[in-house]
Amino acid sequence: MAWRQRGHDETYTETEVAERLAEQLPHWYLENGWIRRKYKTSGWKG
Repeated sequence: MAWRQRGHDETYTETEVAERLAEQLPHWYLENGWIRRKYKTSGWKG
């Protein structure tokens, strides 16, 4: 899907963001208005 250029005052809907992330950044997701990604690191105790 081609994403059109948006003006500075336009925003994407949550559905549009989720679709674009799934298509272009599959390890990222939208959660409570934030675009996030979880990293798994070996040997890191958190």
